[in-house]
Amino acid sequence: MRDKTKVTGIGLTGLVGSRARELTEDVFDWTNLSRSSGVDITDEKSVTDAIEKSDSSVLVHFAAFTDLDEAEKQKNDKNGLCYQINVVGTKNIALSCAKTNKHLIYISTDAVFDGQKKAPYVETDKSDPINWYGQTKWLGEQAVIDSGCKFTVVRIAYPFRAKFENKKDFVGKLLDKFSKGETLKMFSDTLFTPTYIDDLAKALKTIIQVKPSGIFHVVGSSILSPFRAATEIAGVFGFDSILIKPINLSDYLAEFPRSYPRYAALSNEKLKRKYGVLMRIFSEALKEMKSQLVF
Repeated sequence: MRDKTKVTGIGLTGLVGSRARELTEDVFDWTNLSRSSGVDITDEKSVTDAIEKSDSSVLVHFAAFTDLDEAEKQKNDKNGLCYQINVVGTKNIALSCAKTNKHLIYISTDAVFDGQKKAPYVETDKSDPINWYGQTKWLGEQAVIDSGCKFTVVRIAYPFRAKFENKKDFVGKLLDKFSKGETLKMFSDTLFTPTYIDDLAKALKTIIQVKPSGIFHVVGSSILSPFRAATEIAGVFGFDSILIKPINLSDYLAEFPRSYPRYAALSNEKLKRKYGVLMRIFSEALKEMKSQLVF
């Protein structure tokens, strides 16, 4: 029997990392670095010591501060947890990977873009984040690039999966509202490309094995408005779409001012073209997700 490839993961207990690990354990021998194992990524020595002891050649960095509203409350605060995790922690990891000659796969986000482009963003488009979460993730990308380590930046968007008790993703939150008969007010004039985590795991298998350099958008193959996404969720799971009410972003922002990217769609064509990895459309991902759920 062929030995499994050893891979170090940071953030393997989170929404994305735990599922990626679960679906790839047949080919990868994962080692988890986390607070529970005594590793604080915001502490340079803690990170360096742990990574130097690791005998894997690849490290996947899933960990991130992802609470957008809380991130905005910390805007421009470099001592805040958002900056410390997304920037300082990522820099510590990247420098340690450079020192130990490990290939770093950094999980980033569509929030590095301003949402003004009316066509899907490609990997060569200029980043221009408009909120603090996006800024810290972009600064994390720059820390990876500037570190001198071998790297792949993997940008995802609105990740979702069938089951995760610790945190509800956007699909889970909408299913909860449907099941309670609540009205859903959803933007009809914004766009995004949600990522099915099971497909992301499949893409990561290839990326870990090939170790390509550069940036890849690993998102689903559907460009949708939140209103359309909710409608598809209702259709697949058998809920009444009359509960879904379209709203306009401009009207919402007039009442609740904030930085919100209108057109945040990413293109996954590079991933498909270079490595033949196919990401499912939203409705097909939902059907697969439904088959995994027990009601």
